[in-house]
Amino acid sequence: MKKLFFAIICLCVSFAFVACSGSSPSGEAAKCIDYLKDKDYAAFVETINVKADTPEKEAATKQQLLEMLQGKGDKMYEKKGGIASYSLISEQIAEDGQSAKVEYEIVYGDGSKDNNSFKMVLVDGVWKQDISK
Repeated sequence: MKKLFFAIICLCVSFAFVACSGSSPSGEAAKCIDYLKDKDYAAFVETINVKADTPEKEAATKQQLLEMLQGKGDKMYEKKGGIASYSLISEQIAEDGQSAKVEYEIVYGDGSKDNNSFKMVLVDGVWKQDISK
């Protein structure tokens, strides 16, 4: 009886670990905002689903995005006093489970607020930002 009980407990723990290990749109959106808050723009760019014909074009596009964030984005965040806090408002996953929308609110150091959303797509089991039109 003890062996059966122990086996059931191990099975339940295994299921819990598997269920918690996958990414979620909200979880990945929170990482994106944390990267911006920490000014880790290189990590932020890696959360974007960049579609390109070749690996070279993908790298060039990511580099352009990084330079844009380091220039204009950094100045905007500094002007507003950085990101003081944020909250995730809602998560809507499409019926096919391949795309989602995560709405959030950012509070800046100067007290101003901004409501926006991330469009997310599932790429190889990981939710990434979808910046396509």
